[in-house]
Amino acid sequence: MKKILSISFVLILISASVSAQKLSDNIRRQHVREGFKSGQITRPERAELRKDAIRYKAVKHHARKDGKITPRERKRLHTMRKHNRHETFRFKHNRHHRVI
Repeated sequence: MKKILSISFVLILISASVSAQKLSDNIRRQHVREGFKSGQITRPERAELRKDAIRYKAVKHHARKDGKITPRERKRLHTMRKHNRHETFRFKHNRHHRVI
């Protein structure tokens, strides 16, 4: 009985560590998608994208605060997300490149 419990405990620990590693891989992929490491996005552009993301999170938090997102709030969130995607594309495809 003790062997079964110990083996199951070890398997649970291994699966938890694998899932944590998978999460970090997703975060790493997101940073690569931003293009900063590859030299596509400059520091000021990256800062602006981060500010936009923080604003979006704040508006989303405020919209969820009362427990229901109204159609007007949903439209605003969609517009902000669309703007953020547009900005990211615009920054990645302009001709300004990071030196190092």
